[in-house]
Amino acid sequence: MPTGGSGEVGRPPVGRPVVLVVGSHEPRKNHLAVLHSAEVLWREGVDFSLWFIGGSGWGEEFPDRVAVLQGLGRSVRVERAVSDRVLAGAYASAWFTVFPSLHEGFGLPVAESLSFGVPVITTGYGSTAEIGGPGGCVLVDPRDGRALTDAMRRLLGEPEVLAGLRAQIAGRPVRGWQDYADELWEFLVGPELAVVGEGGG
Repeated sequence: MPTGGSGEVGRPPVGRPVVLVVGSHEPRKNHLAVLHSAEVLWREGVDFSLWFIGGSGWGEEFPDRVAVLQGLGRSVRVERAVSDRVLAGAYASAWFTVFPSLHEGFGLPVAESLSFGVPVITTGYGSTAEIGGPGGCVLVDPRDGRALTDAMRRLLGEPEVLAGLRAQIAGRPVRGWQDYADELWEFLVGPELAVVGEGGG
């Protein structure tokens, strides 16, 4: 998905804050860390809803922990398969998204969130850091639970910080598929053409 300031940027939605987490439910996505940070904040009295959307994963620890939190009356929701319409509605309702994956090949949910104009808390290394670098993201060490909790607390409690991130998204350079194709061509084909040119000279 092309990234850039194509989403509508402004104030976050009104009402109870919604924190959105998009991605398959598997250990490397670090969802247990998100649940832990959320529970710390709920115990502090911070009011928000946590919404997970993603494909089927594996392991029982995540669903078991969700069930415990739901049993305590925590506002946490999990959906494993949704339509594009529902996903777009989820982004529209979100104050921000959280994607603290331990390792990624790309990190599509980060680019997707930014394309909707929604700030992201994400991993501060690898591909997600590259996507988040131009603005609109809070980069954290996904292995540092306190850093993740602090970032969520700040975006939930400091509207001016959230507004600043949304403004950064609006200022991000807009990139389309042609931009990616041109860069890929230059990286893969450009050197080969240069070698051919030198041989032909």
